[in-house]
Amino acid sequence: MTDYHIREAAESLLGSVTSPQYPYRNYTNSHSVNIVTEDLVAGHRPQGRMSTVRRFFCLFVTFDLLFTSLMWLICVMLRGETLEQIFNREILHYDIKISLFDIVLLAVIRFTVLLLFYALLYINNWSVIALSTGGTCAFLIAKVFFFDWPDAAQPVYQVFLILASFTLSWGEAWFLDFRVLPQECRAQDIIDSITNHGSSERTPLLPPPEPTLGGSSAWFSPVDSPASTPGARGARRDVILTHDLIDEYIASAEAGLQAAWRVVASPNWRVEKKGSKGDIVESTQTQRFGKVYRFTGIVDCPAKFLYEEFKNNITRLPEWNPTILKSDLIKQIADGIDLSYQVTAGGGRGIIAPRDFVILRRCAPVDSEGQVIPEGQADPHCYMCSGTSVDVPGYPPHRDMVRGHNKVGCWCLKPTMVKTSSGKLEEKTVFQWLMCCDLKGKIPQFVLDTAFATVMLDYIVHVRKHVADAKAKGLVK
Repeated sequence: MTDYHIREAAESLLGSVTSPQYPYRNYTNSHSVNIVTEDLVAGHRPQGRMSTVRRFFCLFVTFDLLFTSLMWLICVMLRGETLEQIFNREILHYDIKISLFDIVLLAVIRFTVLLLFYALLYINNWSVIALSTGGTCAFLIAKVFFFDWPDAAQPVYQVFLILASFTLSWGEAWFLDFRVLPQECRAQDIIDSITNHGSSERTPLLPPPEPTLGGSSAWFSPVDSPASTPGARGARRDVILTHDLIDEYIASAEAGLQAAWRVVASPNWRVEKKGSKGDIVESTQTQRFGKVYRFTGIVDCPAKFLYEEFKNNITRLPEWNPTILKSDLIKQIADGIDLSYQVTAGGGRGIIAPRDFVILRRCAPVDSEGQVIPEGQADPHCYMCSGTSVDVPGYPPHRDMVRGHNKVGCWCLKPTMVKTSSGKLEEKTVFQWLMCCDLKGKIPQFVLDTAFATVMLDYIVHVRKHVADAKAKGLVK
């Protein structure tokens, strides 16, 4: 069960990492992730607030005003005049040939205009900065011709003031056009790709490959096929486990089920995102596992059908889940306890490599207290399939693949009776999915929040389609 959420989270994260307007090279998987996340952190607008890179631009504009004003004060104070004399000569009786106060006024105009358009109105266009920089340069060039240089008391300082104003105005234009706008555009492209704006249930989760010259991939490695996955190449099929290791797995599976039950049934969940049909994604912060996500939605089938599908047909997951390349049952440990191996499809057109997971699962019906009850002996409160990552002999981490780690997770399937439009009661399933996994990458938390929430809402589409297909074949009783 854990395979789905981890793999789709990776795919959502990674399908987001390309920006067609501002491409970059994929030196290695880890470097690509770091480059992208740095740009993403700088250009992201948390809760609609100002991005970090734009806030730095506003700070730079403020520095321009303060630095220019300070330089002007130094220039006029070196003449040995009083403040009243300076005020009268530089401001009241302004003359372009002797006064330098116009340069301060230029800085005030730049400060006002730029902060108005780029901080308050938050425009994403270079036209305003181009006008401010062009106007500043035109005036400063004219100032050089009109200024009375022979009578200047300290010409070095006057020259420095003019050059400083010229340089700062061009620095603002460069920073906005080459840093602020590209990074914000790239961050928005990534977030839009994660949240799949405008997509529908028929939109494929895996994007088409980038067209390149000669039909080959110039920058991105192709997604591995199931036959070429590391699991097929290097994993040993016949896994021999000692009695002590089997006992350890059984104890860990039971503990994982109880841990998942405590988290999924805990209070104080915060809404992350809402979807159609009443679907909702929530999160909570736990001391043991950190941030945990929980999906809740209704599936139109009996809970026992879904439970048996998840429990008994793990090897068939790639048939109806397109983002899983491989799903193997490593070994049956005990009734309702097994070890599985999954390989997930890479995302972002090869920028992030496929991931594999080794999962210890525990599937069982439980009562209202989360205690396992024998199957068929009583009506359960819900059916649970929990999963945690473990080490298994013969399945070490592969050097060409990132090994993900699932901290805690489960599917909690609660039977519920719903009245149809005809007044008939039908059994449906309250589908809850608990997810807490480490994707092994330096990925910002707000990206994980967006990706996990979107993945969970998208994943239910696969579940419902699988149930609809099973109903059409008469497999759902």
